[in-house]
Amino acid sequence: MRKITGIILLVLIVTGCSVFRNSGKTMEENPEILNSGNAIESTENQNITNKGFFIQKAEIEVINAEGSNKFTANIKFEEPDKYLISLRSRTGIEGARIFISGDSVQMNDRINKKLYSITSSYLAGKYGFSQSFLPVIFGDLILEKRCETGKERCVGDKLVFNCQLKGVSLNYVVDCKRKKVISVDQMNSFNQQGLNIKYEKFFNVDGILMPKIIELNDNKYNLGIKIKILKVQLPWMGNINFIPGRGYELIELL
Repeated sequence: MRKITGIILLVLIVTGCSVFRNSGKTMEENPEILNSGNAIESTENQNITNKGFFIQKAEIEVINAEGSNKFTANIKFEEPDKYLISLRSRTGIEGARIFISGDSVQMNDRINKKLYSITSSYLAGKYGFSQSFLPVIFGDLILEKRCETGKERCVGDKLVFNCQLKGVSLNYVVDCKRKKVISVDQMNSFNQQGLNIKYEKFFNVDGILMPKIIELNDNKYNLGIKIKILKVQLPWMGNINFIPGRGYELIELL
């Protein structure tokens, strides 16, 4: 249960406006992007966290050995590092609201009237990730100095390389035509696959491709999470405000 909670939290504490809905149109290529030079640089230029965004509606399904659960979420992102997530049941009742700013995470548990205050060190120690990993969930290419980006050669329209992101080893696969990440493997200390993320059905939103379907799978824990993005504003120029639950029990996870 702790692992499931951690990965759900990982998913949620992220994800003139152009709005798309479920039109069924799939973007196999973006001609304007095909002619852009360096694959790495062009892919970074399509990161949705380069600007603010507002995922107004996303459907999330969590599948494990006990069955499956479905809920909806909306996710706001304000540059450079603020996220606000509302998690609702399929009937529209808000169960939780999560706020991230820098290394601080706060969550209003509206069902149990609890306010969680979570540190980045707690997330790293318990679940093996930090907030810097959140953009990766939505298909962004996030790089640090310890990356094999000198091997920028596309083979069969794909570029594969490894990168260390805040101590987490990631194997990226970039589609050299779309200039988008199409899969990421989080590797453990034994160089074995931990969490796998795949991105499908890309849509063009004001010249930026973003995946409509995001699938996370952790075979070790028999856990799968599927995110379907239904409505988004990109860019979004609003501001994020978080109000801690009044009278809620404070629980600090340090």
